[in-house]
Amino acid sequence: MHHSVTWRDRLRYRFDATLSRGTIGVIGWLAALTVVVVLVAGLIITVVGLRTNGEDRTTFAEGSWSSLMHAIDAGAIGSDQGWSWRILALIVTIVGIFILSTLIGLIATGIDRKLEELRKGRSLVVEEGHTLILGWSPKLHQVLSEIEIANANQRNPSVVVLAPRDKVEMEDEIRARAVGKRRTRVICRSGDPSDPADLALVRPLSAKSILLLADEDAGDPQTVKTVLALMGFDASFEHLRVTAEFLEADSAQALDRATGGRLGIVVSSDVISRITAQVCRQAGLSFVFQDLLDFDGDEIYFQAEPRLTGHTFGDCLTLYESSSVIGVRAADGTTTLSPSMQRVFAEGDQVIAISADDDTVVLDGEIVAGQAAATASEPPLELKVERTLMIGWNAMAPLVLRELDRYVAAGSSVRVLFDPERIDRTPVVDAVEHMAIDLVELDTVDGHLLEQELSRTAYDQVIILCYRTGDVAESDARTLLTLLQVRQATEQEGSPNRGVRLVTELLDVRDVELARIANPDDFVVSERLTSLMLAQLSENADLRGVFADLFDAKGVELVLVPVARYVEMGVEQSYAEVVAAARRRGHVCVGYRRAAEQDAESALGGGVVLNPPKSRRVAFTEGDQILVLA
Repeated sequence: MHHSVTWRDRLRYRFDATLSRGTIGVIGWLAALTVVVVLVAGLIITVVGLRTNGEDRTTFAEGSWSSLMHAIDAGAIGSDQGWSWRILALIVTIVGIFILSTLIGLIATGIDRKLEELRKGRSLVVEEGHTLILGWSPKLHQVLSEIEIANANQRNPSVVVLAPRDKVEMEDEIRARAVGKRRTRVICRSGDPSDPADLALVRPLSAKSILLLADEDAGDPQTVKTVLALMGFDASFEHLRVTAEFLEADSAQALDRATGGRLGIVVSSDVISRITAQVCRQAGLSFVFQDLLDFDGDEIYFQAEPRLTGHTFGDCLTLYESSSVIGVRAADGTTTLSPSMQRVFAEGDQVIAISADDDTVVLDGEIVAGQAAATASEPPLELKVERTLMIGWNAMAPLVLRELDRYVAAGSSVRVLFDPERIDRTPVVDAVEHMAIDLVELDTVDGHLLEQELSRTAYDQVIILCYRTGDVAESDARTLLTLLQVRQATEQEGSPNRGVRLVTELLDVRDVELARIANPDDFVVSERLTSLMLAQLSENADLRGVFADLFDAKGVELVLVPVARYVEMGVEQSYAEVVAAARRRGHVCVGYRRAAEQDAESALGGGVVLNPPKSRRVAFTEGDQILVLA
């Protein structure tokens, strides 16, 4: 059937189309209705000859104005005279009340809608030089805390967060987790970081650095999509400084190749597993890693020093009073930690140093050539047969076992206790070369069962891992309970594991203080360490090469070595002499560890002293160790 369009249909169609434009369209129709009513009333007053003041004849203009006043102000009807005019004025006033009430309602609704849009965080960010964080995870709060410290000397610093969450909820949580007064402004926007339209709201090209946080629910595919969305703004990453966190190494390596190595990458599981494997064998290393990664204490800096051109790396190790030189950054950007002592500085090269601040990396001493000429060959440290007890299981456990296998001799063993009700599937362990792995099902919070296990065999170290099947609070609560039970069992008289080194993995940094109540020898907070590294890279992209070398399985490592391998014990000497002794062995000395924790004033914890002044006098005793890069 064919329906002919009438003028009423056209008028209704135009009316509906105008209303669909929102508040402005409706206000336009109300204004038109007001004009029509006022003009009609003015015409009636003129034609009929009504007198608005009861005496003089009213003109069209005067009648229209009087009608407009009655439409706007209902109180004006009180001064009217003459019943004919009063009746007309009443009708105009009633129509005006309808129009004004509708208009007020529309304005209120429009304001509420606008406020709601602002609350949704969909407005454009006008910041310049801000740190842009894409995504939301428990690491965000630690990252913000570190950026706050890094921005202490910056003017009007700001951080913009774009995540698929409600803007008000994000702001409330950030405000609740903030410690002390925060100078850095945090601006939140709601949106999908992988959507180019949402990314445009936070202006990535105006950001000084961009940080992508991994979403444990969405996984690495979400991170890959976000990186691709950023490539729409800068395909070659020449102007964008992007650091991305990945959960799996495969995705990270593929994307690194696709971006030509211009993307800063942090694989959380790899970093934490390597640190865990190292600190469980060497008490005190976790304090070193934490100090290097956070913005308190000492950090890693780059400093150009033209006076070193033509001299060797070994020549400069003892020349920086308040800094520890650990490597060289070549003019082309390549970084090398603990290079050969005969490596010669070229024009444009920079030293890589551990120091309290960038302005404390100062060459104080006089350069004397040939300092590294007498370098002796250092025999490798002997691997030992070790027994390790691992309590708990998660996706990081196989990586930790693989890393442990690199540090132990053949014949070593690992006994893994896991609660089958707390994991999704039976643990699968990759083949290892030096260790025998024994998987045992056990309720890992049962104190009696743990006491029996720890009373049978003496272990060199105990590692407690979190179960990650529940929320963070629940996982940490079970881990802390296991920690208390283990510590109680190892402190009993006659226990073969009395004083055993204990490493505990915690997810929430706020639970660290609770862990210290149990007095563990050492502990690792996975989320914290990853957060610290992400914050460092977001502030200084040049650290990518340093961290890649330091935390790569094939790179250099921080090692605690017995003092006797370098210097004579019981003899007071300057720390510069200790550095020189390590240099003769081809090692870079960055600190030492007191077994008795005598140097508590400058110790990070566990008796560790990182980057002491070269002029400090020290006399080592039995059990002390030297911290070297080797």
